[in-house]
This record gives sequence, C-alpha cells and structure tokens, in this order.
Amino acid sequence: MKKFFIVFLVFTSLVLLVSCTGKKKVTAKFADDLVWNEKKGEYEFEKGAELTLWTDNEAFAEKVKALWKAKYPDVPLKWENVGSVDVAEKLKLDGPAGLGGDVFFIPHNSIVDLRETGLLFEFHDRDAQYIKNIMLESSYTVTLYNGKMYAAPSSVENIALVYNKQILAAIPACETTHPNGQNAENLLKQVEGEKIYLEDLLKCVAERGNKLPNDIPYVADRFEEVTNGVISEVENKHTLLAWQLYDAYHNYPFLTKYGYRVFGPTNNDPTKFNITDDTVKRSITDFTGTWYGNKDGSQLFPGLAKIDDMGWDQSVARFQKGQVAMTFTGPWAISDIINNYFPKWLEEGKMGVTSTTKVSDIFGVTAIPKFNNNVNPTTFSGVQVTGMNIYTNYPNAAMNLIRFLVSDEVMREVYLTLGKIPAVADSSKIPGLKDDPISQGFLEQSKFSHAMPVIQEGNYMWDPLRDVWTYIFNDKMTIEQAQQKSASDYQKKLEDAGRS
Repeated sequence: MKKFFIVFLVFTSLVLLVSCTGKKKVTAKFADDLVWNEKKGEYEFEKGAELTLWTDNEAFAEKVKALWKAKYPDVPLKWENVGSVDVAEKLKLDGPAGLGGDVFFIPHNSIVDLRETGLLFEFHDRDAQYIKNIMLESSYTVTLYNGKMYAAPSSVENIALVYNKQILAAIPACETTHPNGQNAENLLKQVEGEKIYLEDLLKCVAERGNKLPNDIPYVADRFEEVTNGVISEVENKHTLLAWQLYDAYHNYPFLTKYGYRVFGPTNNDPTKFNITDDTVKRSITDFTGTWYGNKDGSQLFPGLAKIDDMGWDQSVARFQKGQVAMTFTGPWAISDIINNYFPKWLEEGKMGVTSTTKVSDIFGVTAIPKFNNNVNPTTFSGVQVTGMNIYTNYPNAAMNLIRFLVSDEVMREVYLTLGKIPAVADSSKIPGLKDDPISQGFLEQSKFSHAMPVIQEGNYMWDPLRDVWTYIFNDKMTIEQAQQKSASDYQKKLEDAGRS
C-alpha cells in the first residue's frame, strides 16, 4: 500500500508539473522532419490528422472547408474566427499551450514578431520554390528571412486613386502642365487617362474650394440637405477630394517624389528612417505647395480644425455614400460599396443603379497621378499571408493545407468571396480578375509599391511618419521643424522599446 501511495504521488506530481508549465512539445522543429511523398506530390498525412484554420470570414472559411473536404475527405478541417491582426498575440499563449490554430492568416508585418518568438514553422525549400513559381515576387519576398520562407502569400493590397465617375464627368477639366491633359473634356478624362499631375490636381481642388458643383448627377440621392438643387454648406465641405489624413499609410506616397524610401532601398535597414533627408523636405514642399497650408488657412481643407478630424468617416465613408468625388484608399472600400451600398441603391432606385449596373460603371480606380517630375508616388503594399503553427500536432497535414491555400481553387475564392486581389503571378487563372477594371486599377498602382517593412523597427515608424504632417498642419511648424520632431519621436520610441 505504501509503495502504491508513493507511485501515486510521483505520478500526480508529474501531471501537475506538466499542467503548470502548460507548454506543448514541438512536433516537428524542422522542415526536414516532414515526410514527402514524391508520387503524390504532397506530405504524408499523420494518422488521425485533423486541422484548425484561423480566419475571420465565415463565407470564405466554409468555401475552403468544402474544397478541402472534396480533396481530402478523411482529414477533418474546422475553422475558428480569429482576426488576422489578433493572431500574433493570441498565438503567443495558445501556441505553446496546444490550443492554437494549425494554420492561420496574418498580415505580412506580423511575420517578424512570430518568427522571432519561435512560433512560425520554417518552410522546406521545396515548398518555398513551389510558392515562388506561382505567386507574385513582390508578395513572397516579404515572407523571406535569410533566404528562408516563413509564410505563403494569399492576397495583396495597396491604396490607389479611387473616384466617382458620375461626379468627375460633370466637373470641368483642371488646368495642368501635363502635355496630354490640356484639352481634356472633363476631370474624368484627365484622371482616367493619367493626363494630370498630382500637384496640378491638388491645386485645382484647392482653387475650387474642395467642394462639388451643385449640378452633379443624383445630387438629392447623395446629400440630405439640398434646397432648390443647392447642397448645404455643411454637407458640401471637403467633397472634391478627401482621404485619411491622420494616417501614415495613406500619406506615405507624398514623401516619395525624390526617392525617399523608409529604411533604405530594401526597407529593412533600421538605421535609415531618414525622415530628415532633403529628399523628404523637397517632396513635402512640392506636395503642399501654397494650397495645403495649416489649420489657420488651408485652401485644400478649408475649415479643418485639425488633421485628426479627417478620418475614415469624414473621407472614405462619405466617398462610399457618393458624397466625395475622389479619395486615396484600398480595395476594402470597394468591397463595402459592393456589399452594403449597391444593393441599397438598387432597392431604392438611387444613383441610377439598375439590375444591370456594375460597380465599375460608377466607380473607378487608377494609379495615383504622377508628380510633375514624371515620378510615380510610391505606396505601401500589404500582403495577407498564411503561416503554420510550430506547435501543431500534425505538421505534415498542416503543410499540405498551406500548399492547398495557394492553389488556384482557393485563390479564386480569395477573389470571388473575399473580394481581395490574389497574390498570383498569373491572373488569367482567376476567372474575372483580368477583366475587372477595379482590381486592375489597384494592380496598376502596385507596380509602384513596396511592402511595409518586416523589421521590428517598422512597428515604431507609424506615428512619426504620420506626425510629420500633423506638426505642419496642427502645430503650424515649418517643414524642417516637423522633420526634426518626427525624427526625435522615432528615436524616443526606439529608446522606450530598448532598441536604440
């Protein structure tokens, strides 16, 4: 009896020890631990394998489940609703505890955090090469570190100039120094034909008070306060052009006229924040011109008390309602129009929408107009990627799921169900993508984009990049003062994070 009691105590202690540590053993530390079946062109599924996918779109998840079941009926796949931006923090706890998803969607700038905390599985060279062969180079380069791949690209996104065709067709052309835009019929022709420089467009918007003429089509459908065909002054404010001013992601292009690139040519050198560069000063000077101004006398944004007040609701949301003619935004804004606004307009008979009207009949997307030195503004691009939890119980099955998620059939659902632009190199494999003018407009700007940095210092760049504009508009600093303050802010963030 005594012997039994001692054994029982030892067993109980071990159980408690495992429970307290809560750390699960890594099933496969290295890609070479996986078992490849050359004949099948896939990894050997573990016996009893079952997988969990973390994503946040039910319709897409159910499509993926159905496609997976059709191909692998004996390997159950379930999904859990976890937002891509929440994965990094959630996995730090759930991964070692054995509760994490086997595969998950994350924004590419989460890769560095998950990689450095040892939560991402490093892909085998065969998987990396397979992915490189079928995906856009710009999309997979952000997944690489020291030549090794840690995630697979799924979709790409960047901002561009998004505009309302109905409104721009009713607005006279702007004066421009662009050689092909001086005899344009209207502003729509200038924007769609890339026949106006960005500086000329801003100057024109400012000279016209950044408000719409009253004779635009469907004016009563767009605004609540219209009297005798005249839009109220309260509603007709910042309606010709508005974007999210208090946001570095949307303002970054306007720093790039003379070649500025945050963190250097490959955007991975933490010593090259370089916001005080002369290239930045010259770009801001040209972009702001005499029209940008500050809160006391901006021609471009008359009456705007502070830059913080021009957020999503005051810019993109109003564009979606048909109240703003142009904005700088991404494909997510068009998805909202398709899902929320278009059906309502059709039901209520507004904006001229009929059962045959396409979104692209009313809205257009094009690359941001060139600067007047013939340089294209550079935007940040974001890549949604899929990663594999290193604590998965079924690494072979999980890697098969990673490979499945870049297949043509899943990429079609990325486009058709999510409304996102697949990261595929050959868009002809995705029905409708090549003939979709909205997506092609964003892809046109993507030629002049680079990925958001994937170094830890990238986490500290956003506020300083944003606030170089805040200091000019809100605090009425000179450009040089704003640059110096922005650089100081960045350095302080590094020091606070122990990375200086």
